[in-house]
Amino acid sequence: MRFLGIWKQTILPTWINTALYLAIFGGFIGRVVPNISGFSYLEFIIPGVLMMGVINSAYANNSSSIFMMRWLNYIESMLVSPLSYIEMVGAFIVAGIVRGLMVGVSIYLISLLFYSGHVFNPLLALLVIVMISFVFGCVGILIGLWSDTWDQMNIWSTFLITPLIFLGGVFHSVSNLSGAIATITKMNPIFYMVDLFRYSMLGFSEANLLLDFAVVLAIGAAVFSISVFLFMKGWKIRK
Repeated sequence: MRFLGIWKQTILPTWINTALYLAIFGGFIGRVVPNISGFSYLEFIIPGVLMMGVINSAYANNSSSIFMMRWLNYIESMLVSPLSYIEMVGAFIVAGIVRGLMVGVSIYLISLLFYSGHVFNPLLALLVIVMISFVFGCVGILIGLWSDTWDQMNIWSTFLITPLIFLGGVFHSVSNLSGAIATITKMNPIFYMVDLFRYSMLGFSEANLLLDFAVVLAIGAAVFSISVFLFMKGWKIRK
């Protein structure tokens, strides 16, 4: 209800950014970029652009929710409710997943303006969106707990998450890289998330799919466990 109530701030900018990315990178620049493994450049970047929207939406939803609850001092009402800490954290995560799914599906519908819309494995694509929303929903919780100002919260998005997304294979193929740059890309966890989702949409992967799943599951388990632990300790939410 919160993010739908202010959809002009939470959803509309993502739609506009997506249309611009697909039009400029896919439509204009993509015309002169060679095919990548048999796919046009536009087809290649659509899964990455969609995943970028999902990551930013799930992260922003939970980081801003936690921060606002702390800032306005009404998180205490949740702490005294008859909910377990797992249920509290789970509620935020579900909200992030719902927003991630809504944004992911809407971006896919926008992409239909630019390509045929074929999806190699729709069920896997939905599963991956849920998994990535889960991961970055948890990351959003952690940043929302850590941040004491809006500036602190934006630091992580500006200087960590956004660079990792752009260097994670959204707009380029790792097969075209070499040396240190290729190694750095393969050390980027978002590369494996984008690669897994690209496989679900195109049936094409640049990494081992088992490794993709392992990276996502490991990070998800880690950030979820840390989130629950911090809630149990009352870190920055109990005065």
